[in-house]
Amino acid sequence: MHGTRIRSASHVKSLHMRDIANPIDRSGAPLEGNVHLSAASMTTKMPVCLLLSMVVAATAAAQSAPGGKSAVLQVQNAILNTGEGHQWFSDLESKFAARKAELDKKQSDIAALQDQFRKAATTLSEEAQRKMARDIDRKTKALSYEAETTQADYDQEQSDTMQALARKFHAVVDKYARDNGFAIVLDVSNPQTPAFWWASAMDITNDVVRAYDAAYPVAAAPGAPASKKEP
Repeated sequence: MHGTRIRSASHVKSLHMRDIANPIDRSGAPLEGNVHLSAASMTTKMPVCLLLSMVVAATAAAQSAPGGKSAVLQVQNAILNTGEGHQWFSDLESKFAARKAELDKKQSDIAALQDQFRKAATTLSEEAQRKMARDIDRKTKALSYEAETTQADYDQEQSDTMQALARKFHAVVDKYARDNGFAIVLDVSNPQTPAFWWASAMDITNDVVRAYDAAYPVAAAPGAPASKKEP
């Protein structure tokens, strides 16, 4: 090919695109599947650590009842399992679905061009090779920029959504703790929380999710069956 070089399609997948590009495993190899934006993957990169990793404490309860009970709570799972949390993040995923599909299409188009370039390498003139290589390189750079921009927009909306939910969730936990005589509630979804073992009866995650849903009910879509919460 007389020294003509093009950027590999895999280059697009290595630019910190995370959920926007195909996921990468720890060995660096692309995994199966295309673009995936989901609430489940979101929890591993939430930039609201101060809200989610804090020890949730009912201060007034601790003052009025120094011998109050203790409880544990899986904050991240609880927020995502509330009806409102599930709806908000489903809406967020739907909002970015069109941009995700466009990125997938552009990535497929570039891969097709690269395949065409390789197959025609022996028949193209040097000038035609250079022109085609420049076109592929330009499109690859543009895709990388668009993917990074989309990821940044998605991350920002994730953060805004989670912060809004976390503020409301904290208020629900505070009321629940006061009403039920808890002096402290530990967030055990945070690995830095100093809790090594606890009895399952201390976990109030499901109870708090039910309390949140009662405080902030989500209207079911017309004709949709009522969702069943975990007991």
